[in-house]
Amino acid sequence: MAKILHLRFLFLSLLQRCVFSDESQGFSLNLVRREITDNDIFPDTIRPRITRSSYLYTIDASIGTPPRKRTFIFDTGSELTWTQCTPCVHCFKQDYPLFDPKTSTSYKRLTPSHALVRFFQRSNNGECVFNMMYMSGESSSGIGSVETFTFTSNKRGAESVKGVAFGCSNNHRGEISSNTAVTGIMGMNRSPLSLISQMGTKSARRFSYCLPKLSSPVKSTFLRFGNDIKDRGSFQKTSFLTSASDYNVRLLAISINGRQLSLPWGALSKGCVLDVGSGASNIEIGVYNVVLSVLREYFDRFNLTRVNDIPSPLGDLCYRVQRAFRSYPSMVLHFQGSNFEIGAANLFRFRDDYFCLGMFGRQGMSMTMLLGAYQQQNVRFVYDVGNGKLLFGKEDCSLDKA
Repeated sequence: MAKILHLRFLFLSLLQRCVFSDESQGFSLNLVRREITDNDIFPDTIRPRITRSSYLYTIDASIGTPPRKRTFIFDTGSELTWTQCTPCVHCFKQDYPLFDPKTSTSYKRLTPSHALVRFFQRSNNGECVFNMMYMSGESSSGIGSVETFTFTSNKRGAESVKGVAFGCSNNHRGEISSNTAVTGIMGMNRSPLSLISQMGTKSARRFSYCLPKLSSPVKSTFLRFGNDIKDRGSFQKTSFLTSASDYNVRLLAISINGRQLSLPWGALSKGCVLDVGSGASNIEIGVYNVVLSVLREYFDRFNLTRVNDIPSPLGDLCYRVQRAFRSYPSMVLHFQGSNFEIGAANLFRFRDDYFCLGMFGRQGMSMTMLLGAYQQQNVRFVYDVGNGKLLFGKEDCSLDKA
């Protein structure tokens, strides 16, 4: 099918006029040759922009009838899409007015008979409600709802998805983002509740993105679905673990600068989850301590100076920059059937006079490693949800044009 996408078709259309002859008792038709364009053959494809906001990424969508623009954090690590609504008990500051369900003719509250009601709780008065808790410690709760979501298309028009089950949040705890344009989260994991699952044929259950480097002047890229994803023969592939709704892949080993880490048996058994909604990667504390030990040993050989007074959000392992030093190590995550290389530019956070490991250790994780957005820069990812596959390959993401 891919080979015919760029062909031009010639179509013979009948002129709506028949000319009869008395002598022949026959008829003649004038045949008019008309060229059919791609716009005639292929419908609009949803193609929203992904915009960088510090270490996170946002997507604009409009909700309701008439549509009202909202800005969501793009999150492959969660299932529910939600936005702040009126009435609100406790909400974070946002630039847009709170979404008012009363002003939308397409808004409905989720009913007990809805196919996705099992993902919500029931309140004392019988309403379908939600209460989302995030690894960062934030929480959001509110009313289960159904609404129309509208996105920009590949032809710069509007393409709608009707009947999306989402959350109307009226109680949020914690700071979701320093970007006050943000109004909520767009959940894109493998759960039936996620947006990718609810899009149906509009997504073909495949989506793709490529995040430009933080240092790039290009601040936005595209979220592509279905046949809008560019085919490449150089992708590496691995499979999602079937037991979870997260994008969890089997992690067999970790190497630093060609040296495979010596880890206890089973240390990597909980896999690696891809989560673009997390700014940086998190590693289970036992594995993380081995990573720190190997990196300290590596940099000690070059007599680099440790820096211990760096603010913790930047990293736990920091060194002074030596202008002549170029031997920064890389990390490789050995997935089943593929190898994901994290080069020095994505492994460390660089400042003018120091650099830090751009990963953090965490206790009590349900996975061995969470691969965040910082480590995903300049890599094309294709989430083939329908076939349970992850495809990826290096790419200059600043060149992802419409």
